[in-house]
Amino acid sequence: MGEVRGCASMLAALLALCIAPAAHAETRAILIGVSRYQSAAIPDLMGPANDLTAMERLARSMQASDVVALRDGAVSRSSVETAIHDMGLRAQPGDWLLFYFSGHGAQALAQNPSDEDGAFDQFVPLPGFDPDAQDPETFIVDKDFYAWMKRYLPADVAILMVVDSCHSGTMHRAIDPRSYAFTPRIAFRPGDARAITLTARPGPRLGALRSDAGEAGAGATRRDDLPNLVYIGASRDDQLALETELPQEGAPQRGVLSYAFEQAFTLPGMVETSPIADLDGDGQVSVIEIGSYLNSQVRMLTAQRQESTLFFPRDWAERPLLSSLPAPRLDYDLPMPQVIIAGQDEVMTLPSGATAWRLAASSNDADFLWVLSTREVLRRSGDIVATGIDSPLAFAGVMDKWQTVMTLRPLVSELAMRLTVNPLGSDELYPEGTRISMLLARVKRGGGNLHATVFNLASDGTVQFIYPLDADGPGLLDNALRQSLLETVVVPPFGVDHVIALATPEPPEALRAALRNADGQRAAAGLAGLIRSELKRARGKGSLSIAELYTGLQ
Repeated sequence: MGEVRGCASMLAALLALCIAPAAHAETRAILIGVSRYQSAAIPDLMGPANDLTAMERLARSMQASDVVALRDGAVSRSSVETAIHDMGLRAQPGDWLLFYFSGHGAQALAQNPSDEDGAFDQFVPLPGFDPDAQDPETFIVDKDFYAWMKRYLPADVAILMVVDSCHSGTMHRAIDPRSYAFTPRIAFRPGDARAITLTARPGPRLGALRSDAGEAGAGATRRDDLPNLVYIGASRDDQLALETELPQEGAPQRGVLSYAFEQAFTLPGMVETSPIADLDGDGQVSVIEIGSYLNSQVRMLTAQRQESTLFFPRDWAERPLLSSLPAPRLDYDLPMPQVIIAGQDEVMTLPSGATAWRLAASSNDADFLWVLSTREVLRRSGDIVATGIDSPLAFAGVMDKWQTVMTLRPLVSELAMRLTVNPLGSDELYPEGTRISMLLARVKRGGGNLHATVFNLASDGTVQFIYPLDADGPGLLDNALRQSLLETVVVPPFGVDHVIALATPEPPEALRAALRNADGQRAAAGLAGLIRSELKRARGKGSLSIAELYTGLQ
């Protein structure tokens, strides 16, 4: 009888094991930030320390209990490889791993040039890196990250890799040094980087945790070899990744991509129980949604000087990100802009109802610089954003316009349609006499008819209603993929125009009435609230796109 009871007990235990629910999938995180480089060759950064604190807080809000954070002197080749290896021991099928890096990037001559990878290797220098006396512990090539992930992390663990650095690039539009407030995250300028040859580095130090890890040699694995990897980069190859004080001067220094990523999951969306990166309001943030949201936010936060990138496995576009989303916890409270008025000799009185601003302590603390002698207004992006501004009333129009644009910035959603400037794009300067066109491109995603409403906020804050006019009927965008809206020639006054396009399932009659009343006037105040209301009414079916047009003398 005892033997029979033992068999029965074993059978019951096995049956219970078989019918037990699967372990709940988790979000885990490896977070790396380098601000202090301990190197005469590499300037320190201010942003990564703040980024790392914010990302750790974000990971915890996603119910992640397994969070590894490596800072400054704790970051080395061995410590990063060990962190990935040990995470592979703990991770379970279905988990998501958030792998995050914030710091300088660089490029060097490739050890094994190829048609696929080109003549240069991308790498991140770590504390103590000296290009003239290299220690392999003080740098990691991008292929090393991929090799370690493939060797140590289970294939059924999804990886979201977010890298807030750059390895090359330049500015497409000249900057005005009187007001530029961004720092590039590139350790060496491209001309210098081309002369760097990295010393030989070791292959993986630890035993493989996967049977399909493949060749163990350094540099044998590429990003495309990881079918479970979603990769988000801070900028295109020809751009710089930037950090600055966000959301305004006087705030903590942040990497632009990191700041946008944090906001993507902490600001409430149009369905307020879901984060703002849930662009279609279905309660989840998909791979394509986070890519689209970050791309638009990074462009606007950097005055079109930087554009994030997204790579993901085939058929993963609609895959929900991460195992648990945080409850939105922030309200987007736009700070009062800080202004320096150069040449001011008396206190100015603002018009009633104008956007409030305060005087900055110095030009280094200013979001805007108004130069009375030249009648120019400059922004901290290093751009002249308005010209011919010769009175407090005119300046108030510029401030109203920018407050409207920055209030709308977190609401931009370009999954359904995107407004583009042609032929040079939004990151170039359009000189006087250049022919330009505005194109509204409909994205296939979403389906159904949309009603478009398009208007311009000119550099001086003047509202210009563009579409639909009387001849355009209800402004219906059916399934046409492209629609030309405007063709014109650049003429003075120069500065920055913002063309704003809203697409909604129903015609936004209140907004259109307000635009007709404001047409031709400096009357941007109040428009942002109407657009927010229309997007909420659309409940994830609407779309908002903002195109920036920079004009000036060549």
